[in-house]
Amino acid sequence: MNSGYPLANDLQGSMKNTNYKDWLAMCENNQQYGVNPAAINSSSVSTALKVAGAILKFVNPPAGTVLTVLSAVLPILWPTNTPTPERVWNDFMTNTGNLIDQTVTAYVRTDANAKMTVVKDYLDQYTTKFNTWKREPNNQSYRTAVITQFNLTSAKLRETAVYFSNLVGYELLLLPIYAQVANFNLLLIRDGLINAQEWSLACAGDQLYNTMVQYTKEYIAHSITWYNKGLDVLRNKSNGQWITFNDYKREMTIQVLDILALFASYDPRRLPADKIDNTKLSKTEFTREIYTALVESPSSKSIAALEAALTRDVHLFTWLKRVYFWTNTIYQDLRFLSANKIGFSYTNSSAMQESGIYGSSGFGSNLTHQIQLNSNVYKTSITDTSSPSNRVTKMDFYKIDGTLASYNSNITPTPEGLRTTFFGFSTNENTPNQPTVNDYTHILSYIKTDVIDYNSNRVSFAWTHKIVDPNNQIYTDAITQVPAVKSNFLNATAKVIKGPGHTGGDLVALTSNGTLSGRMEIQCKTSIFNDPTRSYGLRIRYAANSPIVLNVSYVLQGVSRGTTISTESTFSRPNNIIPTDLKYEEFRYKDPFDAIVPMRLSSNQLITIAIQPLNMTSNNQVIIDRIEIIPITQSVLDETENQNLESEREVVNALFTNDAKDALNIGTTDYDIDQAANLVECISEELYPKEKMLLLDEVKNAKQLSQSRNVLQNGDFESATLGWTTSDNITIQEDDPIFKGHYLHMSGARDIDGTIFPTYIFQKIDESKLKPYTRYLVRGFVGSSKDVELVVSRYGEEIDAIMNVPADLNYLYPSTFDCEGSNRCETSAVPANIGNTSDMLYSCQYDTGKKHVVCQDSHQFSFTIDTGALDTNENIGVWVMFKISSPDGYASLDNLEVIEEGPIDGEALSRVKHMEKKWNDQMEAKRSETQQAYDVAKQAIDALFTNVQDEALQFDTTLAQIQYAEYLVQSIPYVYNDWLSDVPGMNYDIYVELDARVAQARYLYDTRNIIKNGDFTQGVMGWHVTGNADVQQIDGVSVLVLSNWSAGVSQNVHLQHNHGYVLRVIAKKEGPGNGYVTLMDCEENQEKLTFTSCEEGYITKTVDVFPDTDRVRIEIGETEGSFYIESIELICMNE
Repeated sequence: MNSGYPLANDLQGSMKNTNYKDWLAMCENNQQYGVNPAAINSSSVSTALKVAGAILKFVNPPAGTVLTVLSAVLPILWPTNTPTPERVWNDFMTNTGNLIDQTVTAYVRTDANAKMTVVKDYLDQYTTKFNTWKREPNNQSYRTAVITQFNLTSAKLRETAVYFSNLVGYELLLLPIYAQVANFNLLLIRDGLINAQEWSLACAGDQLYNTMVQYTKEYIAHSITWYNKGLDVLRNKSNGQWITFNDYKREMTIQVLDILALFASYDPRRLPADKIDNTKLSKTEFTREIYTALVESPSSKSIAALEAALTRDVHLFTWLKRVYFWTNTIYQDLRFLSANKIGFSYTNSSAMQESGIYGSSGFGSNLTHQIQLNSNVYKTSITDTSSPSNRVTKMDFYKIDGTLASYNSNITPTPEGLRTTFFGFSTNENTPNQPTVNDYTHILSYIKTDVIDYNSNRVSFAWTHKIVDPNNQIYTDAITQVPAVKSNFLNATAKVIKGPGHTGGDLVALTSNGTLSGRMEIQCKTSIFNDPTRSYGLRIRYAANSPIVLNVSYVLQGVSRGTTISTESTFSRPNNIIPTDLKYEEFRYKDPFDAIVPMRLSSNQLITIAIQPLNMTSNNQVIIDRIEIIPITQSVLDETENQNLESEREVVNALFTNDAKDALNIGTTDYDIDQAANLVECISEELYPKEKMLLLDEVKNAKQLSQSRNVLQNGDFESATLGWTTSDNITIQEDDPIFKGHYLHMSGARDIDGTIFPTYIFQKIDESKLKPYTRYLVRGFVGSSKDVELVVSRYGEEIDAIMNVPADLNYLYPSTFDCEGSNRCETSAVPANIGNTSDMLYSCQYDTGKKHVVCQDSHQFSFTIDTGALDTNENIGVWVMFKISSPDGYASLDNLEVIEEGPIDGEALSRVKHMEKKWNDQMEAKRSETQQAYDVAKQAIDALFTNVQDEALQFDTTLAQIQYAEYLVQSIPYVYNDWLSDVPGMNYDIYVELDARVAQARYLYDTRNIIKNGDFTQGVMGWHVTGNADVQQIDGVSVLVLSNWSAGVSQNVHLQHNHGYVLRVIAKKEGPGNGYVTLMDCEENQEKLTFTSCEEGYITKTVDVFPDTDRVRIEIGETEGSFYIESIELICMNE
């Protein structure tokens, strides 16, 4: 599917690619060129969506009784309402060819259609005979006929699949057809296994079952191999574009990978067929995420960079709840989208998580929209400018409850040439990207904005399949499959990893750091039923690199039950890497049923299922694909649990300095107070109602005192990221009993093809909150971390520490999280293997003799920083930053505080005065350097415009002048932070101010130039090119280069009649001959600018023109040598 945007109704655009002959004919006939909408060949995608929908029963089945799944699929792939029965297979080949830039030869097309016609004949005969036998199952002749046809059809399908897989050079082109043939074959074998007894198959179908396993392995292996080869080709293409790369991933996911993900559900021995409806599969879900996007073409970023900017890293499955939008508000007529942020939740979690901000939310950008999404979004649309593109003015979100939510930038006046692009997925091939509430297949899950330039942005939409259950509902009469990625809690040594492509989504890897093994928790909801309880078994689909004992437990209504099961070794990888390429055969189930964890469930309740390996080494890995919940009738253990409560009066008293409890001990941390509150909340109200109330009041008072003395804002993250500046891969969570309430979770840095994008969060404490010549304590609590760097700075990097903290906090009760929060009354948050916790509270402390400190094992850290004299005008403040530069890093943090310890004297006072003087000297030098650079840049920019409001350019302003001004702006020093390359520094505001003015100049320059792409920044887009002419980057500037006399470049331009124009060209000629730029109208009047090598370097030439017609042609050429053109302008004299 080509990802072109709907074309704007622009007369100029309709003429720009005509050749000279076409242009002459247009002049003679006064032809008016219309505009056709962008063609999008998505019928194959809609077909694949319908196939999956028919199998999983979320689209309407064909008329009549469906007795085999094949009967539901065949009418989709050979529709009766088309004059060309092979249309579907042609569409598969054409669309795939477009994605990978490969032509479908007539021979391959004809041969493939012929093969599929034969397949259809065999399948039609089989389904007819199968349905006949099903209606009279005791008729021996019918049974014989269907068995015979079953064998013939199975052999033909296998033969066809092998043929397509061996057609050298066309394996990838034919992959979607191959996947459908493989699907036919396995669905057919499923019929045979279901009816093995009645058909008297050998050993009740054992041989056929082995065939199914072998075929499934081979079909998946071939498909995954060629899918990945296609990715590699597009990723490594020299001129590859991310939009093509993403189109391939999205559409091949739907056409191939989704089909593969169904194969594991076809096994009737693992997942017995429904006794009433054999076509009904067990509950199956696609948790993968696919993307659509508004992206400029060609893009200025690499595929890797756009993957990082427009897609999400691996993550637990999420549900979109809220969207925030920022808008540029500096100029009323330049109000465009500038950034967004996402609010989301995990499955069955009421806790709202928030992303970082995507895009630019700095100078001139303001939060203008907060959209609460109380219903799923099935379609979106974006309205943006067509020239220049990607300046977004509006977004609409179509919700399944029939309502519409919108973002509108409220730009005035409304720009000309707006275009609207729709995004979504429909089973209706006539409107593939404009689903209705009745035919949609996907829902919106995420949005990311990425900056192109000052006002232009890329926007991507992430989509998940609508079949994913928001409640993880447990069926009463069928096996329920729940993907592991739908967990709502992973501890520090559990992580989401990229799926291999055939599992329908990503996986969860449980690893170990040598001390703590990974833990995952999934919350499911039981169905409503009349029995007091229902019994179920729990089975796991996993892969492991060694035999490992798993503790599998569940919690229902506060009652915890569990057992241990053993895995076998299923895979091995060199260097103990965590595999993202697991094969189908490397997964196992825990069998037989008597080894399954038994569960007795009540009606309409939430159940938390936890999996955690025991005694893992750091080399062990268990990878979970999904859990399966199976209705059973075997007896289970009786539900018992003892509640242990104790008074914590001594703990609360120790928080304060006196009996009046009006001041906290300096050693009392904010984390201590939270833990004291947890303990008090566990006191029985029945036994100690008065004591509990008094202690709660005291601990609440302690919390208020802690917050009032903390000069760091929102150190407990109860107000999300208020006061903090963050990267986009941090989240605020509240699903860990180690912390009370919210805490900060930092993921590892993103590594996209060798480029590292750090994870960070920082806050500046203003000077007004500090006291002069005072020592402050900087401290907090780390749940677990790896390679997280803490920097605290005033006059330099006074504190620079790497903290590696193991996830070794043992808690006896699983961290269940529901609408009432976590039950910490069953939790003992005590560090493992530590006899005296007071010894470890401040073991991670600053050593003044070292520049860099590495802290191991300590969950609580404490450092000091000293202030000198205060200057509210300079506002030095104190910077507190946490940063992860390693992809393997992570951190969970909370209870961060900066509190006053007391005044400094002696050596400490002398040292801080020395640091203060050194810093002041450095700042004076920086200010001088900044002022000099600013004055030069501002002077150059001022000269571009006619007035101080920057409303219009000087008539003689050239592109070279604008580019030189831009160079001066880019030369301004100290724009970004010393520690984080994308965080504003001391000169960021003046840089943004000047950069915005340069952007305004460039906008005005582009607007007044009637010639499209006159500066060649978009290559030769808009120009008709013949011969050896291309656009090259020379000294950072796009230059059109003609290297031969036979080369020609032209553009047809529509003008206003009876107006005068100035043609201005910046160019240079090298070698013999002349270079020329000619303007001619339909009356054969012409003006020519000629360039020779006698003229040194690039020169600017102009000519006044007064065309007699409203259509002119710009022609660029040369007689010999080389001709270099930096820009061509055609400006109306009224401008």
